[in-house]
Amino acid sequence: MSNGLVFKMGRLFFYLVTGYWLLVTRVYADSLSRAEALYLQGSYSESIDECAANIMRNRERDKAYYLLGLNYLKINDTEKAREKLKILSDNFSDSQYLEAAKLAYADTYFVDQDYPAAQRLYEALTKSNGKLQSAAYFRLAQCALKSGQWQEARQYADILQQKYPLSLEAASSGELFKENEFFFTVQVGCFASFQNAQRLLNKLKAKNLDAYIDELGSSGSLLYRVRVGKVKTRQEAETFKNQLEKEGYPTRIFP
Repeated sequence: MSNGLVFKMGRLFFYLVTGYWLLVTRVYADSLSRAEALYLQGSYSESIDECAANIMRNRERDKAYYLLGLNYLKINDTEKAREKLKILSDNFSDSQYLEAAKLAYADTYFVDQDYPAAQRLYEALTKSNGKLQSAAYFRLAQCALKSGQWQEARQYADILQQKYPLSLEAASSGELFKENEFFFTVQVGCFASFQNAQRLLNKLKAKNLDAYIDELGSSGSLLYRVRVGKVKTRQEAETFKNQLEKEGYPTRIFP
């Protein structure tokens, strides 16, 4: 995958996991509670405590469970996130937060890399008449990319462009799928210093690994990412990942 595409995938994944404040402010632009404000500030533990207090006081319990789900997702506790979001969907069928909670629930599986489960939930959202269909199609495109289904990913991008041309998701997918080449790779390091990246590269090449340096950024603010392999399937990338982890390297598969 080219430098630009990998950078965009990273940026869009960041949006996926951290961008729920956009949903809160864009879709439900009423006054923010203290719990919401704490969430936006990144004070997740404090926001969780505030949500729990609101539930105990029986105040805006649906909003509290929604924010609990988002907070737990932010700290990568996907099980707790699912638990809280399911309470909302099971007990507050008329809540204005219900659709956003269903999207967040699906995202917990995406974060867990259970892409088939996430895909099923996103597909259900596209069949609803809600306001977050464009977000669901965007997530489906990301699931397809993560699974190596390049053509399917392009098809979801086309749907976004055709049905929701003014959406943020359409603009993002338009950038993401402009590239012509797709493959999986495993990142084992990211450095501000080219010399540090080169040292790691030399170590990997000495092990007869297909390692290379991928540059990100512009002159004066370059990052040097050391990666291994350019393979067509996620399974092949997992083989590289497992091999590298056994040797003590931190790894992450892209896209």
